[in-house]
Amino acid sequence: MSALIRSTAQLSWRSLRETVRQPGVEVQNLFIPLFFFATGVGALSSVAAGAFEIDNYTGFQMPVAFLTAIAGAASISGLAVVLDIERGYLDKLLLTPAPRSSLVLGRMLADSVRGALLTLIILIVGLIVGSGLETGVGGALVILAIAALFGMAYSAIGLGLGLRTGNLQAAQAGLLVFFPLLFLSPAFAPTNVFAPWLDALATVNPVTYILTGIRALVLEGWDGEAIGLAFGCTLGLGTVTTLFAFWGLRHRTR
Repeated sequence: MSALIRSTAQLSWRSLRETVRQPGVEVQNLFIPLFFFATGVGALSSVAAGAFEIDNYTGFQMPVAFLTAIAGAASISGLAVVLDIERGYLDKLLLTPAPRSSLVLGRMLADSVRGALLTLIILIVGLIVGSGLETGVGGALVILAIAALFGMAYSAIGLGLGLRTGNLQAAQAGLLVFFPLLFLSPAFAPTNVFAPWLDALATVNPVTYILTGIRALVLEGWDGEAIGLAFGCTLGLGTVTTLFAFWGLRHRTR
């Protein structure tokens, strides 16, 4: 167990150093969510109260920016592992005593840190422009915990694709998975205005409950059911995607 923890920490630190060496990638992951956050709020905030009965559309949209930034940052690990395969670095790691599971867990842990840091920056920006945060500092910590878990869960999709295929284009598909999940959720409007078919799809979409839980922390207060569902859906999603990543690792190393 100590070897797994040590190897995971070392590989996670290596992944985080890649961010330090290429900060432009994280700037992109921050700029795009903030751009859509600003344009969405600018376009709809004046009509949100009448159309959706939402008085604080800035706070309503902020969780969307969180998840978009996290998904963008976490999807990079799939590309990075393909580059490790192409350069032969993964083969070198397989010759070391490091437990093979740490090859996946190290990058997932790094993506949880990236996701939490990007979320913190967006949260600060949101507070500056008037999003509010009904649950205060405690709520911010819970949001960061959800963000870290979602970063790990989403990272595993790209890792699984990259390890299974060894193909950059396939690994990039990890990010594309996020957009159907986002648009089939109450990302831009509450579900009470959805068409029945869209409401049905949103009901079985885990992103719906993650967004709802974070929104409760921002807009409403300590809603135990919503927060519990957010954590439960994040952990459930993470269990499925982590198994997928380990399946890709098993294929790569057999």
